[in-house]
Amino acid sequence: MWNYFSEARVRQLSVFWSAVIIVGLFMSTWVRVWPSIGIAGLFLTGVGYSLSQRKIAQRAHGPEFLGFLLVYAVHAITGFLHSDLTSKVLQQDLVLQLPFVLLPIAFWLLPTWKPRQQQLLWLLLLGCCLVAAAGATFNYLLHNEEIEALYLQSKVMPTEPDHIRFSLLISIAVMAGVILIFNKHLPIVWERITAGAVVLLFLFQHLLAVRSGIVTMYGAGFVWLLWVGYHQRRWKTSLIGALLIIGLGAGCLLVFPTLQNKIINTRNDASQFDSVEAANNYSMVARVYSYQAAWAIIQQHPLLGVSKVKLADEMAQQYSYRFPAIDPKRYVLPHNQFIYNLAAYGLIGLIIFVLGYYYLLWRNLGRQNVLLGLIYLIISISFLAEYTLESNIGVIVGLFFMLLAAAPTATLAKPASSLT
Repeated sequence: MWNYFSEARVRQLSVFWSAVIIVGLFMSTWVRVWPSIGIAGLFLTGVGYSLSQRKIAQRAHGPEFLGFLLVYAVHAITGFLHSDLTSKVLQQDLVLQLPFVLLPIAFWLLPTWKPRQQQLLWLLLLGCCLVAAAGATFNYLLHNEEIEALYLQSKVMPTEPDHIRFSLLISIAVMAGVILIFNKHLPIVWERITAGAVVLLFLFQHLLAVRSGIVTMYGAGFVWLLWVGYHQRRWKTSLIGALLIIGLGAGCLLVFPTLQNKIINTRNDASQFDSVEAANNYSMVARVYSYQAAWAIIQQHPLLGVSKVKLADEMAQQYSYRFPAIDPKRYVLPHNQFIYNLAAYGLIGLIIFVLGYYYLLWRNLGRQNVLLGLIYLIISISFLAEYTLESNIGVIVGLFFMLLAAAPTATLAKPASSLT
């Protein structure tokens, strides 16, 4: 049995299960457990390889991978401090956050990847995003008037997965594609295909017009251009790239009604900040008051928080006491991962979370792994407007692609004539 887990076969299995995870992100509405099957498969493959070879393949990288276990520990410890396993909320949270245990251990145990295997997975992400974007665009063309009206009501077009996570996946895919092209790691035919996919997804991100998605894509794009100019002394390339991005963005603003309506909606939303009742109808206003309600909880429980188990109830109490004009159906949790963590886990929990979540980035700062840095930037920007890591898809998006970008690879060979 253990002969099955040869290094070559384990690499193939790793690519397969990783592909299952990526495709599953776009299919979870129909097959909810699809991404979880991929995570379990990747974990068991790593365990099988480690037992059969009697070694830990990435022992030297253990601390940076296993630092993510601290994130799970924060959820578990604070949960048990305020509840027990009879709580369905705690049970659901412990299952929801399991990728923070299974995925880091899997990447710790798996053998070094071949560069082409990682490239295939980034191209798969690009392809999945492109197919999902094509489906959403086709639906928009069939119902353009109805969908454009939604953007004036703080809503967006239907997507798979949900528009917030989808916009983050697009930002990650665009940056991965740009780096693959720029580093010339692909055959010329695949470079052209990838370039076309990147441009189409860049345009679709504007058609989708999710604020966090656009901000993360532009933020990561301009940071990458600065990196190219500073570290590689290619300022001319950076300047031309910046002008192209600005030009395409301006063109999208003139062409896409969804983006125009989102800007109108954002302006109207921002103008209502002083009205508590506006939180019943405007998403940005609702977030502002959610921060105030969360801050009251933080002041009362600064060190250990109230746990995720009790956060919703505590928020409801603060809303009813401080903002009675807000309908209970409109109560929202703080749409900011750092504020959310501070209220749920306290200052101690937030510090442990930051150490565990960002340790991988800190260890890689001197390795010039620009893709890893950009993915961290994309996810961190999303933290400012969403509690990204509190949903199944959000946990996977906020963890798997960073581990994939950081996974050690063999020496990169020159591009071959194909990817097969």
